[in-house]
Amino acid sequence: MRISRVLIENYRNFKRLEIDPFPPGAVIVGENGVGKSNFLRALRIVLDPDLPDSARSLRPEDVCEFSDSSYESGVRVRIQVDITDFKGDHKAEAALDGCFSQLQPLTARLTYVFEPLVKLDGGTDANLTRDDYTWDIWAGINADRDGKRIRRDVNFTMLPALRDAVGDLSRWRDSPLQDLLDARKPQKAALADTAQKVSHAMDLLAEEPEINQLAGDLSRLLVAMAGTRIGISPKLGFASSDPDRLLRSIRLFVDQNRTRSVADASTGNANILYLALLLERARLRKTADVVLDTILGVEEPEAHLHPVLQRQVFSYLLHNESSLMVTTHSPHIAAVARLDALILLRPGQDGATEATYTAKCDFNAAQKADLERYLDVSRAEVLFCSAVILVEGVAEIYLVPALARALGFDLDAHGVIVASISGTDFYPFRELLGPDALRVPHVILTDGDPTNKEGGYIHLGLRRAAKLMKEEKKVQYSARVDELIEAGVSADTLALRLEAAEVGVFIGPKTLEIDVAPLLAPQMIAAHADFEVSAALHDKFERAVEGVADGDQSNGEEVLRRIDAISKGRYAQRLAWHIEKADMSKFRDEMSSLMASIAEADSPGSENVALSAVFSRSSFGYLICALDHISKAVRRRGLFTDDVVGGDK
Repeated sequence: MRISRVLIENYRNFKRLEIDPFPPGAVIVGENGVGKSNFLRALRIVLDPDLPDSARSLRPEDVCEFSDSSYESGVRVRIQVDITDFKGDHKAEAALDGCFSQLQPLTARLTYVFEPLVKLDGGTDANLTRDDYTWDIWAGINADRDGKRIRRDVNFTMLPALRDAVGDLSRWRDSPLQDLLDARKPQKAALADTAQKVSHAMDLLAEEPEINQLAGDLSRLLVAMAGTRIGISPKLGFASSDPDRLLRSIRLFVDQNRTRSVADASTGNANILYLALLLERARLRKTADVVLDTILGVEEPEAHLHPVLQRQVFSYLLHNESSLMVTTHSPHIAAVARLDALILLRPGQDGATEATYTAKCDFNAAQKADLERYLDVSRAEVLFCSAVILVEGVAEIYLVPALARALGFDLDAHGVIVASISGTDFYPFRELLGPDALRVPHVILTDGDPTNKEGGYIHLGLRRAAKLMKEEKKVQYSARVDELIEAGVSADTLALRLEAAEVGVFIGPKTLEIDVAPLLAPQMIAAHADFEVSAALHDKFERAVEGVADGDQSNGEEVLRRIDAISKGRYAQRLAWHIEKADMSKFRDEMSSLMASIAEADSPGSENVALSAVFSRSSFGYLICALDHISKAVRRRGLFTDDVVGGDK
């Protein structure tokens, strides 16, 4: 049994949020303040039997501030939860009879409604208070059956982020161990026999003079302080000798010798133990017919677990516990989630939280397997950002953020991730981030790679772009690339690269290091000098870089050879440091002037004109245009202009 759909209207962050289908083993991610905790709270309102009814009577602060109605004017809050995967379970079918919303697959629906007692005419001067509202939980497709009874059979239990697992496990009434022992209670005869043996052992201990004297001294002191009417007669022991109370004396130890209690365990280990007890309690309660099932929500489990344990524990749980859902900021947990279990919460255009998710994506088996392999810890960061720049390798990881920062655009400050795919197959990531899945703003940066080692023209960058286009455009674009290759001469690829940029694929003329030489020649030379190379080799590198910067592409092989000898990653790291130190104000002024001159034309298609102008201006223009595209997505303005896109800052 699991949740298969959730609808939330006008509650806290959510003006209207619908997740359909809601995946098993869901992993819910999003930035701080977007409403992950409020999402779990909404589910508790419908399904948590331990939540007092007073908490279901909402306050003004519980109403979404982006709602069309306010608390005072008569807002209606609705939370709807669909439950499925119980067909064939006759007890569940009987208990949920009257709650069904559809038969294929068999699904039950519960609807919480908070609304005014009296229907209003839509006026804004009603000035309602909490006393003017009522709430109820209904069942079925028409929401005409009492649904409050269902939470006795289908429970939602939440494990909050700021939890004291050690304290809860140490207190009998707060520990899940209580329910486990109640479900697996020993025979009465065994309890009575054990209690008798415990009593005998305590009597032996009490006969020791030191213990006996301590109890007597304490008793006399109490009588002297408060007299004989206080009803306390102290006696020392280590467990109750009453068989009915003996179970409460049982404590959980974390070693087989019973020398280390839960209080001696690390916070992380205590939390793993607590989670295991909750899951085992849920299983036993279901087996004993106490409940039909328990749905468990875990909030930010990474707060207490180091990365290796995050991956190990939740790799198991998320693939084996379909009734589990997790909210997290951890890429380690997101990286081991099933691809179709990811849910991304983020602010929408109106400020209310919206959801994008992968459960409804039509990935084939190979694509799904590829993406689940790709989403290792570093690449799982794409699930926690405002925008993504997808790149081929480690050199771009260092250089792109440094160049952006030198141009006044701090990617980290705006939540932009530069993600290396360690290769050139961008298609799976494009599908994951694209409009049919998570809808994360993104661009792709890739080398042109126009020739092979023998000098033949292959234009691999253009080939990559073709694979990323819609089917109808892909055929026509590929045919034009074929014509370019068949010509067998160095042809201008600008038109095709511009066309690719229109769909977010920014292709360099050659390779990254050669493309940026005209812009960063002094920094490239300085970075090379940081390594222990001979004066002759450094002079050779300097002449080659200056040659490329002046337009002599024959020097490119020497530049790449020297960088490869150092290693691309190490060299890019040093180059990034020199870029961030560089004064790029002259270049920024030039680009701003260019943008301003284009803007003055104010003609239709001026964006394309600007793109073409920057592209054709230099070999590094594609990088500038990609950063400009991302800047507009996250800052609402271009890289070199202060004009706000869409009119909002």
